[in-house]
Amino acid sequence: MLISLANHWLQGLQYQPHWQIIIAGIIPGILVALFGFTRIVHKNIKRIDEMDTRASVFAFQAWHSYVLIIVMMSMGIYVRQSGLIPMILKTPGYYTIGTALSLSSVRYYQAFFRGHPIP
Repeated sequence: MLISLANHWLQGLQYQPHWQIIIAGIIPGILVALFGFTRIVHKNIKRIDEMDTRASVFAFQAWHSYVLIIVMMSMGIYVRQSGLIPMILKTPGYYTIGTALSLSSVRYYQAFFRGHPIP
């Protein structure tokens, strides 16, 4: 969704070339996925794997993480709606977060389909 929004915004920007904005978002997104989210994903997969019973669909995150997710989503909606940050800055930011979340989610899918965590 975030990358889709960024793509939509990109079409309305006067700044050219667009590939610079895309790269400015994707490269940090890869770094965030590799050095930030991957540790969280592995910890979550390990916690789910160690559960005795079938895990709830909400068990992939620790309960306190949901508070953080709600706060971050609320802030994102506010920033998007308020116009405080210009599109030229929001667009690469959305590429960054969208890329990091997308790449990190691959680990969850791999663990799910393999039936065990990724080493």
